[in-house]
Amino acid sequence: MTDLKELYGIDVFAPIPLSECTVKKPYLLERAGLPSDGSGSALLFLLPYYTAAGEGGNVSMYAVAGDYHEYCRALFADLCPRLASEMKDAVFAGFSDHSPILEAEAAAKAGLGVMGENGLLISKEYSSFVFIGGIYTDAGADAWRALVGRGPRESFEAGRCLGCGECRRRCPAQAIGERGHIDAEKCLSAVTQKKKLTPEDEAALAGAELVWGCDVCQLVCPYTKAARRAGTLETKLSYFRERLVKTLDETMVSGLLSAGELEKRAFFWRGEDVIMRNIKLLKGEKDDNG
Repeated sequence: MTDLKELYGIDVFAPIPLSECTVKKPYLLERAGLPSDGSGSALLFLLPYYTAAGEGGNVSMYAVAGDYHEYCRALFADLCPRLASEMKDAVFAGFSDHSPILEAEAAAKAGLGVMGENGLLISKEYSSFVFIGGIYTDAGADAWRALVGRGPRESFEAGRCLGCGECRRRCPAQAIGERGHIDAEKCLSAVTQKKKLTPEDEAALAGAELVWGCDVCQLVCPYTKAARRAGTLETKLSYFRERLVKTLDETMVSGLLSAGELEKRAFFWRGEDVIMRNIKLLKGEKDDNG
């Protein structure tokens, strides 16, 4: 049996049948040699990333450390062969972010947390400061009991977001509506990632003091405050506590570029031009290329 906590520091996880998930990209399963008819299962787990050292900058805390996609690739490269050696007739493949299913919805169904009004999965231990990863297999969900010591629903905690409305009230862009409706065109995290900005977008960014992403709805959440009081909010995964870049300016971008580090960061996926544009807007300079 593979001990996920001892080997990888993963302590919040649960399997779920794919028949209970919304499969949005079946071709990803098929490419990995897995069935897309809902007959397989997935082991979903949470990777906490919050660290107090990452607060206070102009970069969202999910992006202050190295790109989590790199972390997940290394994790999957080690974990999938390990599982395959324990169940030789099964196929295993890892996905995170670019996933065949609606990850947050499935993680909530598996009992890893609840869906918040801000559209994010909120866990008891780490609030919404988590990445969701998954190992998918053609074996049924019951097989995970022998593989990792936990079967479906063994950690299930039914529940809903408190519905206190704090994220709605405190959202600087007023992008969170009733019943979890998110206006993606207004959300500042999404605006920082746009290739082209409207004049309204430019004004919003200039006043928000943000270069990449936004953490307001997460930080004000009562679940975050409760996890902080309980002492569980801070990640213990060293990858998300090291090489932190919480503030971006021209000098920092130039240094990261020279060191070959810029492309290893989550905030690089839209390219250097988008980052530099946002930095200029933060300084009150007009974006001439928008």
